[in-house]
Amino acid sequence: MTRKNLIRISLFCFIFPLFFCFDAIGKSDDIAFGSKNDRNQEITLVDFERGIPCSHEGDTVGFRRQDRLRCRVVEGGAEGSGKSGVFKICPEYKDIFFQGDARRKYLATKSEQYIENGPNALCFWIKLPPHSILINRIEEIKNKNTLGVWTYHWNYGDMGVGGKSNMGLATDSMMHGYSNFRFNKKAAGRWVKVILSPSAFQQCRNYFHFYAARGTTDDLRFFPSLRQLQFRIFPRLENKEDFQIDQIKLIYRKPTAIFENDFFEANISKDVGNFSLPVILKNPTSKDRKYRVFISSFLGVEREVMNKAVSLTDRLGPARIMQHAVGGNGGIGAVELKSENGKSVMGKKISIPAGGIWKGKLVHHIKPGMLGKEVAVTHGDLKFHVRRDTLTTSVIVWDPEDIGIKKMDYLRVKPDNSDDGNHAAPPGFPKQHRPLKGWRSEDIPLSQVGGYFVSVLHLEACSPRSARSKTK
Repeated sequence: MTRKNLIRISLFCFIFPLFFCFDAIGKSDDIAFGSKNDRNQEITLVDFERGIPCSHEGDTVGFRRQDRLRCRVVEGGAEGSGKSGVFKICPEYKDIFFQGDARRKYLATKSEQYIENGPNALCFWIKLPPHSILINRIEEIKNKNTLGVWTYHWNYGDMGVGGKSNMGLATDSMMHGYSNFRFNKKAAGRWVKVILSPSAFQQCRNYFHFYAARGTTDDLRFFPSLRQLQFRIFPRLENKEDFQIDQIKLIYRKPTAIFENDFFEANISKDVGNFSLPVILKNPTSKDRKYRVFISSFLGVEREVMNKAVSLTDRLGPARIMQHAVGGNGGIGAVELKSENGKSVMGKKISIPAGGIWKGKLVHHIKPGMLGKEVAVTHGDLKFHVRRDTLTTSVIVWDPEDIGIKKMDYLRVKPDNSDDGNHAAPPGFPKQHRPLKGWRSEDIPLSQVGGYFVSVLHLEACSPRSARSKTK
């Protein structure tokens, strides 16, 4: 047994007695979202028609008490509704949280029940005053007047989230997504609709230079696993300002592309060389499409190792320190998509007729140097032995000609740094180069539900005797 496995076992044996036993009542992979004919169902989280829901004051899901106290209901809302909510933001209060009355509770079901075939996008309306600091009047891409929509996810069975009381400080299963964007003058003084698919969530906590999207949640579906939302106002505020919002919903949008199997996890040898996975990409729509692909990877400490450390210490710091200690980092080029005949399709469109499929393979270029040395990380009286040994890859496929892309022309995405072309990638990665315009991270549409594939490869010093493997 390897030292890494001993560490995992010791972490598990330490943490398991801390939590109460529970019945496996929540995870349900085969329950449909609504009925078979109800996939377009909308889940309204809040519409302010019946006041301001508060998770601390008896509502199953709602805003925190401190956020509710800064909110007032006003006449007139989005989509012809009668009311909306106006939050007062100021230098001391720039965050708005929406959550369940217990940590371990999904927003989609308002319970501990995880339904995989659930919503696949977040939708809300926002109305900013013409003078709002969130309105950007210049097109400089580095402008920091951005709005962040951040997500917190729970992996059913992870009792570290919320702790024994289910009300503790641990907020997620080391699955925390970030979507950051900014509004332009077209959004000033009127209601505008924001739709965020998994593609909009560029980053996840402690995964540097990695465009996460579905990679935020590994094998879990992004929005079905969501347990908390956070709206973060980035600009420096000197005065109080109104933040008006309405019709916050989880919705289902028909995907433009689908991977037949969209998740793979296994132990592999660091000496394996090129490790290929067969993939089948489907066009589920009634029109012919030409897709583009974006692939980024992260090499560092395994997610679950970091998650256990956070649960043990009740602090986020150890996970961040672990990644820095092992040289965790990411970028592009370590993995590429190829056709069945071995030709790379990176930077080339994939044409699939309506209802058709495309067969290819995802090639991971594994180099021995990717596996790092074991290092010790201390936190108080605890010592963790960790290494750079897990390669996580996120594949995003989208249709750049889809009609819905231009509907949100009043906002612009803040570019991700996974493909900036000017950072030193981790060992085994090629030298980083900026992709051509149209194939970059900022070209991925925020609102389109594309095709997503995630692979998680755990590197071993030699061929594992009993490799774990998980597909989905």
